Amino acid sequence: MPDEGAGNQEGQQAGAGSQAGSATVDWSKGGAEYFGSFKESLGDLGKDKSLESIKDFHGLAKTAIEGQKMIGRGIFLPKEGIPEGERKKSVDVIMDKLRKANIIESAPESPEGYQIKMPEKMANGEPFSPNEPLLNSFRQAIHKLGLPPSKAQGLFDWYLNFQVESEASEEKAFEDMKRNLYKEWGGLAIRNMESARRAAFRYLGEDSEKILTDARIPVDYSYKILRAFAQIGQPLLEDGIVTGDLRGMPDAGGIWKKMIEMQSQPAADLSHIGHKIWAKEYEELNRQHVELTSRKK
Repeated sequence: MPDEGAGNQEGQQAGAGSQAGSATVDWSKGGAEYFGSFKESLGDLGKDKSLESIKDFHGLAKTAIEGQKMIGRGIFLPKEGIPEGERKKSVDVIMDKLRKANIIESAPESPEGYQIKMPEKMANGEPFSPNEPLLNSFRQAIHKLGLPPSKAQGLFDWYLNFQVESEASEEKAFEDMKRNLYKEWGGLAIRNMESARRAAFRYLGEDSEKILTDARIPVDYSYKILRAFAQIGQPLLEDGIVTGDLRGMPDAGGIWKKMIEMQSQPAADLSHIGHKIWAKEYEELNRQHVELTSRKK
């Protein structure tokens, strides 16, 4: 019995000592003096580099709280090899978080939600008239791709600039082609152009010019077409000159005068570098003169 009393007394003293020891720890300061022992008690886990910057229990708690918050805001890439349906859901979650954080723009709910700004005038100063079917198709395509409004406007502006540059390039190429034709035809250039115009009018109708323009024929083909129409339209042109319903075109007398003038040109000399071009033009003038004089008879 005396032994049992002594044991109980020792236990009570040990408990009191423990309580006294606990009471001496100021946890408001983080318990830094005990944190090292705590990490050692974790074994290999306590040696992880992520714990190196943590010096006390307050730091550990703060790190845990901030980590939980980051998990809620975090973006996690979908795992490799998961089904496409799950992957799409994961991507949708990522995109939704980015939109809510105003990091990326959202596409409008419908194609009609894209407010595309149009220029008031075209490059040549004429009022701009949008191609509504093309514009509607453009809206539907970019909505299907999920394009945000700012990117949609940028893409549309690029397309307009591309069209302007393309048309300017085509117009320059066409003007160069006409200059080459005028150079090739020489004195017959005006006549042949009118011949081509008459042939186009006869076989394509009153809107022949619009048909040829809208067809957007490559310049190389336009060159061949103009030359062909010039040949096809010669009878039509000559009929107009003979009947007197076409003014401003060289008649037989005007062509003969041109031939006389050409005979005194330096290129008429066989040794001249431009004689071949001169001879070709002179031959064509002579052919035109013969045809006109024979038709008058």
